[in-house]
Amino acid sequence: MMKWNQLLRKEFTEIIKSKKILIPIIAVLFVPILYAGMFLWAFWDPYKQLDDLPVAVVNLDKGAVFDGKPIEVGKGLVDNLKDNTSFKWEFVSEKEAKKGIEGRKYYMLVRIPDDFSSNATTLLKDDPKPLNLEYIPNESLNFLSSQIGGTAIEKIKGEVSSTLTKTYAEKMFDSIQDVSKGLADGAEGASKLHDGSSELHDGSSKVTDGLHTLQGKSGEMKDGVGKLSDGSGKVTAGLNTLNSKTGEMQIGIGKLVDGSGKVTDGLHVLNSNAGIGKLVDGSGKVTDGLHALNSNAGIGKLVDGSGKVTDGLNTLNSKTSEMQTGIGKLVDGSGKVTAGLNMLNSKTGELRDGSEKVTGGLNKLVSKSGELKTGTTDLSNGMEKLVEGQSQLEKGSQEIQKGLQDLNSNVQKSVAGLEEMQSKVPSILNTVNEKIDGAGANVNQLNELTQSTAGDAKNAAQEVANLQKQIESLPKEYQEQLQPFITSAVKSTATVQQKAVGVAGGTNKLNEEVKQSIGEIHQTTNGLQNKLPNPAGVKTLAGGVEKLTNAQNEFVSKFHAFGEGLDNAKIGADKLKDGSVQLIDGVTQLQSGSGKVTAGLGQLSAGVNQLADGSSQVTGGLGTLSAGANQMAGGVNQLADGSSQVTGGLGTLSVGVTKLADGSSQVTGGLGTLSVGVTKLADGSNQVTGGLGTLSVGAGQMSGGITQLANGSGQVTTGLGALSTGSTQLIDGVNKLADGSGKVTDGLVKVNDGSGELAEKLGEGAEKTGEVKGTDKTYDMFASPVKVKTEKMAEVPNYGTGFTPYFLSLGLFVGALLLSIVYPLRDTVGVPKSGFSWFISKFGVLLSVGIIQAIVADIILLFGLGVEVQSIPYFILFSIVTSLAFIALIQCLVTAFGDAGRFIAIITLIIQLTTSAGTFPLELIPKFLQPFNAWLPMTYSVSGLKAVVSSGDFNFMWQNIGILMIFIVVLSLGTIASLTWMHKRQFRNIAENQSVEA
Repeated sequence: MMKWNQLLRKEFTEIIKSKKILIPIIAVLFVPILYAGMFLWAFWDPYKQLDDLPVAVVNLDKGAVFDGKPIEVGKGLVDNLKDNTSFKWEFVSEKEAKKGIEGRKYYMLVRIPDDFSSNATTLLKDDPKPLNLEYIPNESLNFLSSQIGGTAIEKIKGEVSSTLTKTYAEKMFDSIQDVSKGLADGAEGASKLHDGSSELHDGSSKVTDGLHTLQGKSGEMKDGVGKLSDGSGKVTAGLNTLNSKTGEMQIGIGKLVDGSGKVTDGLHVLNSNAGIGKLVDGSGKVTDGLHALNSNAGIGKLVDGSGKVTDGLNTLNSKTSEMQTGIGKLVDGSGKVTAGLNMLNSKTGELRDGSEKVTGGLNKLVSKSGELKTGTTDLSNGMEKLVEGQSQLEKGSQEIQKGLQDLNSNVQKSVAGLEEMQSKVPSILNTVNEKIDGAGANVNQLNELTQSTAGDAKNAAQEVANLQKQIESLPKEYQEQLQPFITSAVKSTATVQQKAVGVAGGTNKLNEEVKQSIGEIHQTTNGLQNKLPNPAGVKTLAGGVEKLTNAQNEFVSKFHAFGEGLDNAKIGADKLKDGSVQLIDGVTQLQSGSGKVTAGLGQLSAGVNQLADGSSQVTGGLGTLSAGANQMAGGVNQLADGSSQVTGGLGTLSVGVTKLADGSSQVTGGLGTLSVGVTKLADGSNQVTGGLGTLSVGAGQMSGGITQLANGSGQVTTGLGALSTGSTQLIDGVNKLADGSGKVTDGLVKVNDGSGELAEKLGEGAEKTGEVKGTDKTYDMFASPVKVKTEKMAEVPNYGTGFTPYFLSLGLFVGALLLSIVYPLRDTVGVPKSGFSWFISKFGVLLSVGIIQAIVADIILLFGLGVEVQSIPYFILFSIVTSLAFIALIQCLVTAFGDAGRFIAIITLIIQLTTSAGTFPLELIPKFLQPFNAWLPMTYSVSGLKAVVSSGDFNFMWQNIGILMIFIVVLSLGTIASLTWMHKRQFRNIAENQSVEA
């Protein structure tokens, strides 16, 4: 059995030795280029030879007349075709053309009908007719030629349409120039109307300005009189209110004076020796007594005596032998204790009485302190309200002062204005009458001019409307081109007509109103002079106002001084209020200390009682001791207990006395603070009383001044009322005159604006339409407004280049199919060792032939036909991979199925030709066939070759190479499987025999 390399070498040796195999294989090497080369050569660039394609042209057009000029559209088309080399144009009669079509001489017929030019002149008529260019292809002779001819006819149609549109554009621009001239004439008339209305408006404005001057002066006078009257009324009302409140203020000040005196007297009594002085003396005595009680002469002696008793008892208890001596000492000590306790007990009553008197006095003082606080608070609040009232009164008097000053100034201005008005009104009224008469004449003339302009605008709008109707009769594509221009003209003329009609109506109405207003103005001006007020009365009024102003200034100055005194009184009241608070705090502290003294005296009395009890027990014990020695031990014990109780009571007594001394000291200090506070209160009360006296005197003076001011203000108000009545009559007359003149001026403003806008719009319309001028470039733009700009992506120069991927794939597949016929794929020249060795021996030959036939085809396409690719190495590489993929497919089918495999390969080729998207896009083939596209290798060979030849997308090329390699591997595995199965069937006996021989 032979290995794969031996078997492959023997395959090539047999091919070279056998001419029956070698010659067919060599021929198969050129099959791909025969297929691809012949197809590409034949269809390389068929459009270059269109001038050899015969087309018959028949011109039956009779011509026509348009705007007095003859036109022959058919003849012009024939002349253009003679210079056109798209086809082989043959200009023949209709009879010859029919004969040539029937005899298959002409591929198509182009016929120009007899009404071709006549229909071209119907554009501006009510029923325009299209131009029909007849195209008759002979599709039975060649279908593709008819499709190419249809494209050419569309191009011819576009050229004819462009020529006609150019003619229509020339006519339209001529009409626009006519409209522009009419609009210019209308604008000139409107300008004249505008100039006339401007002159009329200027005259009316002068009249109105004079009336407004008069109206402004009279208005100023009325405003001044009104302000005078209002200010005088406010002054009178304020003075009356102020006068009514002065009585209440005096009563309140009297009450404040009385209350302040009482407070002062009470404070002096409180601060005298009968009040706080007695409290201070009593508190000092209490404090001294307590200190004496707590010294060595009092409680100190008791403590010492108690200590001696205790020591004696202890000695007695320890030394019974000295009992008699001790008892004697005890009797002496007990006597002293009893005497001291009796003396102390008699003094505690006096202490309690003094403490109770102090407490009673303090309680009474605390009960009265509330009234003191209320009185001082009321006094402070009353002073605060009084200060606020004085501030408001002072502010009101200052406002009255300012109002009187303004009143005086306005009266002086009114006098000057009235004098000026009396001197100027007659001349102004005469000028008004003259201007009004002239304005009436100008308005009448303006009315006639606007009526004429409205008629001209209507005629211009009618002409534009007629032109629009003519354009609407054109074909749709021409309407779309002309519509923006005619729409602008229609809008302009419609606006001009609308404004002209509005101006004419306004001037007509204005003329009627002016006539009516002239009569009213004359009547008003004649009676206006009699209504002017007399300046003499106003001068008298000015003198009275000036006197009133001086009196008010003096009052404000005095009232301000009164306010300063009132501020000082309020400061004293505030001090009095603060002093009363300090006084109440001191009394409260005294009351608290007195309570502590009383409590300490209670404790002192209890301690003394305990001491008395102890002393009685000591005395009883000593009697018992003297009576019987047998009871000595018990008596000594009782004495020891009693002595301990005495010692404890003395300790309690010492603590109580100490607390009493502290409380008494606090009482004494509080009384000192109280005395200082009462002194301050007395001083503040004296200041308040003095300030209130000054306030009472100033209030009396203020009341008299306010009465005088109120009387003078009433007289001023009466005089201003009379002046206001006269100024109102004057203003009514001036207002009527100004209203009439204002109406005239407003009407003239409308006329002036309307005529100005009319002239402006007509001028704009004339300017815009005048700017629309036709040139050859403009006509060409109308005829061909859209140009197509083609920007190719991955340009393919001709049909040959575009079909190279498809035809090269087809040639390589056919070459692989023919190779399977001339070269046996299943027979072997020796006994292969395995199915894989068998596959290598066959695939090695096929691989060599596939590479060679791909290279041969590429060289002839590149350098023979001149196919242009993006990369020659990649082009050759991809061709080799494609060839091997097809060889692997056919080897697999033929090895597995024999001749039936070749039939399957042909069916596969047919399906690939329709689904590989080499000609029409995949989306244009039947839906049933589209799914096969992804499962056949030619799809990827065509896509990859397109990337190498046209787009240059080498990443996409490598993707397709990868897919083709998958096909090669999978199909090769299929071939190996088939050969392995065949090897087991054919060479199994040989393998067994060789193993037996071995």
